[in-house]
Amino acid sequence: MKDTKTTFQERYLEAGPRLTPSEKKIGEYLLRNPDEVLGASAVKIAEATGTSDASVIRTIKGLGYQGLPDLKKEFLESVLRRRNSAAALDHNIESIQTNKRPAEQMLANSVDIIDAFREGFDHEAFARCVAAVSNARRTYTYGLGAGSMVSGFLALHLKRVGFDAEAMMLAGYRLADDLLPLTANDCIVLIAPFHQTTEVEVIVDHAKDVGASVVLVTEALGMSLQNRVDIIIKTPPSISNVVSEHLAPFVFSYVLTMQLASLQKDASLKRNNLFNDLSSRFTGSPDFPSPVFLSDIDDDDSDN
Repeated sequence: MKDTKTTFQERYLEAGPRLTPSEKKIGEYLLRNPDEVLGASAVKIAEATGTSDASVIRTIKGLGYQGLPDLKKEFLESVLRRRNSAAALDHNIESIQTNKRPAEQMLANSVDIIDAFREGFDHEAFARCVAAVSNARRTYTYGLGAGSMVSGFLALHLKRVGFDAEAMMLAGYRLADDLLPLTANDCIVLIAPFHQTTEVEVIVDHAKDVGASVVLVTEALGMSLQNRVDIIIKTPPSISNVVSEHLAPFVFSYVLTMQLASLQKDASLKRNNLFNDLSSRFTGSPDFPSPVFLSDIDDDDSDN
């Protein structure tokens, strides 16, 4: 019987050296697509991996599960935990408390997430995303909660390399103001790892109404929104690791920005040089406060 304290990822990684090529293919699919697995049969998983349903069941049992329903139960628990921030925090704290070197664990988990993102990266979807943003009149970005930091990061860096971009930072009915300017020539990059909130629903529906393209960067909403968005960038499962679900979206945002900048190198450098020039007017240099500025602060402090 499966040890409930051992996750699928841990079991798969431990078994790696003794798995056959087909078992590794099945294991990788299960690891990267827990949400899809919840609604899939062994036959569907076999079709997705180019194997047989017998191989799927054999692989799952070989990893210590009683069968596909047993594995789905674990995946369902992890999905529910991801969508409950308190439960996710409790899971992470417990994992840290039982580790003698928690920082090393968290750094290793971060590397694992990036490796999984690289290995499962959908280059065709990425190329379509690059084209959508490149051809857009304006790119709007949106993320709720901590996702707003990723959204702001992406919009900021798109501006700095010469693309018209704006981060929508409001929520609830106030989001309506941000959506008013949206046109058929625009693109929305939606950062939504887990939660299919009202804001996500309204953005997707309104974009469809006006004809704007939508890029969804998500860990768990691919299946539920696949017929309502234009492009899906799937990020790897983060719940079995002590790592933020926003790590992969941050990396994706930087990769997207650099790819877009490479398409118009001269224009991007010109815009960035303009940014540096404007920054220096405030600070005396593009990166650091000038000595005069620092001395002004010291003088002000001495007067108090």
